[in-house]
Amino acid sequence: MLSCLFLAAVAAAPFPPAGVYRYAASMGGQAIGSWSVTVTDDPSRSEVDETSSATVVGMQVSATAALVLGTDLAPVKYSGNYRTPTQSPNVSVVLTADSATAVGALTTQPQRLALAANTRHFVVIEPGLLAGLFVLPAQLVAWKESKVTWIAPATAQAQPLTVNGTPLNSRPAEVPATDAVLAIDHPIALTIWYDPTTMAPDEISVPSQNAVLRRLH
Repeated sequence: MLSCLFLAAVAAAPFPPAGVYRYAASMGGQAIGSWSVTVTDDPSRSEVDETSSATVVGMQVSATAALVLGTDLAPVKYSGNYRTPTQSPNVSVVLTADSATAVGALTTQPQRLALAANTRHFVVIEPGLLAGLFVLPAQLVAWKESKVTWIAPATAQAQPLTVNGTPLNSRPAEVPATDAVLAIDHPIALTIWYDPTTMAPDEISVPSQNAVLRRLH
């Protein structure tokens, strides 16, 4: 009985509803491309499939990725294909509750990764891509945690991710007044403004790169 109640509570954790979420990206105030995620779910898992296409410093880049989450929103596996004019690497991460195996774009052998000290969960976030950041507010709210282990698939490396209680910038004019905010200070400073009802991000900003992803409604 207790296990059934636990599973029911986990399944009820807020998570963006199934559907397609589209975003426009800018850097230095100039449009650079588009990102989208498609959320699908069933009683045993949720999946976020990402596509992106951008022009950065004159170079065309694109990516596809899939992030699968368990009933507790912990990542189970990630796969990605990243394309530049000269390369098209495939990356992957397979995870359990306390370990992960990553095959990165710069590694020749699978890398075994463990949870960082004083953390209980992994998150999988590829810098420059959306899927992992899209689900991060829902994960941290469900787990009630401010520190987790961040795995970056391309480098097959893990390090702590910590939440900062203070947003990096004031609420942008385009962000709804009812949005909640998640501010990350390590390993990279960024701010996520998200709808607290659906948990879907409306804007993600990275000040160090002068980059913004804004949801198209």
